[in-house]
Amino acid sequence: MSPTFPVPTRSAPLVARRTEYRPGLLVLTFAGEIDTLTLPILQRELVESPPGTTVVNLSKVAFVGLAGARALAAAAELAGQEGGRLVVVANSRTLARLFRITGLAAVLPMFASLSDALRELLASGMQNAAG
Repeated sequence: MSPTFPVPTRSAPLVARRTEYRPGLLVLTFAGEIDTLTLPILQRELVESPPGTTVVNLSKVAFVGLAGARALAAAAELAGQEGGRLVVVANSRTLARLFRITGLAAVLPMFASLSDALRELLASGMQNAAG
């Protein structure tokens, strides 16, 4: 008889918090896991982001599946087309590796901390991307 392994039937919940840091600069903070079950939460928050610069804070996210990476790439492309910008905060080596392997790191700026992201964006004037 072969050993059996539990198969997860539910993912960890994904919680999202929106903080308008200043006009044209939104911080979306997620906590939990981003997989096929929680992907709609990520997509909804990204779609509802106002024009300007959006910082996606994944520092409290334990897992991002390929579908989540694709959603972030699509949101970054859309933001660029609309004259805005999307950046990511991820302090996990696993997420950094996922971004490198998928090529997302080349198209989506990644910061190790929220304070680093905000400092860089404010210094470069990106909060005014909304026009």
